[in-house]
Amino acid sequence: MTASDGQTILDILDSDARGISALAGRLADTTDSFDEEVVTVQLVREIVQNHVAAEQYLHALIRRHLPHGEQIAHQQFEAHRKMEATLRRLEQVDRASPEFRATLSEVRDRWTANADFLDREVFPALRDRCERADLVQLADSALGAESSGPTRPRTFAVEQPAANALVSLTQGFVDKTIDAFTGRGHEGSDEIDARLKSGHYDDLEG
Repeated sequence: MTASDGQTILDILDSDARGISALAGRLADTTDSFDEEVVTVQLVREIVQNHVAAEQYLHALIRRHLPHGEQIAHQQFEAHRKMEATLRRLEQVDRASPEFRATLSEVRDRWTANADFLDREVFPALRDRCERADLVQLADSALGAESSGPTRPRTFAVEQPAANALVSLTQGFVDKTIDAFTGRGHEGSDEIDARLKSGHYDDLEG
């Protein structure tokens, strides 16, 4: 997957934010237990992979170009850690229990608040202060970080971009190997295969 001509890293991350919000809404609205399982996996994966791309590329821009950028980037990293702890609970709780809905609401609230902050305070400032060509150049890098990144909440993450990239690549390989073996998500299930063939999950990534 590559960025469309002229897309910037900020466009990629903004598109992520809208897609993740839509997934969270779909999960909140479904009453199908099978859909809950598939969409929960997808929601967790997309949020974690968005975090990875932001930590490797967006946070460096924030540190370099924004006043108090070091503080903002650190706060963003800490927000990611809290979100992933919440995502871990979301995957572990019984989906038929009230705790699942409460945890999902916490995920949605955390995601919406942070996405609004980025959209209001961070992205406009970076568009003003960064060369557009530099932001365009980083779009494919962000997509590459997402595609190779972990699919589960991380038990370990580092703020330094280079170390983050190495750790994420390793965790991503392990997660994808386990996913393929266990059939997590879209693979290894006759029921999922049937729903895929019917187009039921056409709006979800494979």
